[in-house]
Amino acid sequence: MAIFITSQRLEAIQQDTQLREKFLEELIDEYCHSILWLAFTYVKDQQLAEEVMQDVFLTCYNRIDAFRNQSSIKTWMYRITVNKCKDELRKKSLKNFLLKQGEDQNNLRSDQQHPGDLLVQEVEDELLAQRVMSLPLKFREVIYLFYFEEMQIKEISKTFGIKENTVKTRLNRGRRMLRKMYEKEGE
Repeated sequence: MAIFITSQRLEAIQQDTQLREKFLEELIDEYCHSILWLAFTYVKDQQLAEEVMQDVFLTCYNRIDAFRNQSSIKTWMYRITVNKCKDELRKKSLKNFLLKQGEDQNNLRSDQQHPGDLLVQEVEDELLAQRVMSLPLKFREVIYLFYFEEMQIKEISKTFGIKENTVKTRLNRGRRMLRKMYEKEGE
């Protein structure tokens, strides 16, 4: 069930702290798992994805005044999530760059964990989820939003600020990559 917000309700939420807190609870109930999954597809680290998710909801609470109701609240939240993930990845790559060259990078990755059973159980076929996660980011994100979040091509286009035809192309290429993975293993 998607959350729709009227102009009157948006105005009331922007002015009343109690309504804002109640609205935040609605957002968390509705989009918690989706935001977490989306964040994980970017950062590939459970703990970092959870931190991003919390930051997204905090941003939604603090910046509801910036929501103009020109897109769905879901699209707005996904855009925030993508931006926060990109920020985290930039920070992470900068940290890796600053590390001494002689350090073993594998030790850094040993702390990362596969997403918890709660997340994996939402995907019926774990193998498919792993293959989707192995796709390059630009294909992975549109495949995830289209199939797992059931977003329309137009919504995905708005979320990432790209043309609808670009979304369609990425979907087709991502599907071809997945098909090749299955064919390679004779499945």
